Amino acid sequence: MEFNQQPVIFVVEDNVIYQNLIAKELETLSSNIHFYTNGESCISELDKHPSVIVLDYNLDGQMNGLDTLQRVRDIDPNVYVILFSSQKGLNTKEIFLQYGSFDFLEKNSLSLRTLRHMVDCVTTGSKTVKN
Repeated sequence: MEFNQQPVIFVVEDNVIYQNLIAKELETLSSNIHFYTNGESCISELDKHPSVIVLDYNLDGQMNGLDTLQRVRDIDPNVYVILFSSQKGLNTKEIFLQYGSFDFLEKNSLSLRTLRHMVDCVTTGSKTVKN
């Protein structure tokens, strides 16, 4: 009998509505999804070795998404991080890619399905489609 371990997925999102929407979208990919409302909690549990981290920019606590991303990179430079945020700015995507985010996905009405596809590609080893 083959043992298939569910991929560990971290979702760092302070908005409970978005947490529920993301949970609904990702529930078919893994039953091992952990939700955090701040970067500090995410960082403290990196020993669970997530396959992918879905990270918002605006978070509860002392750390924003960029701070969290930088700490994740210091601890585990190989974990796949998708910044999933409504944060807009002149160079927001470029800044997060420069600091080690593998993908940046802007929150909108169509992006949850894209997020599921991206997480599925990462956890199954398929090629990820860049935005």
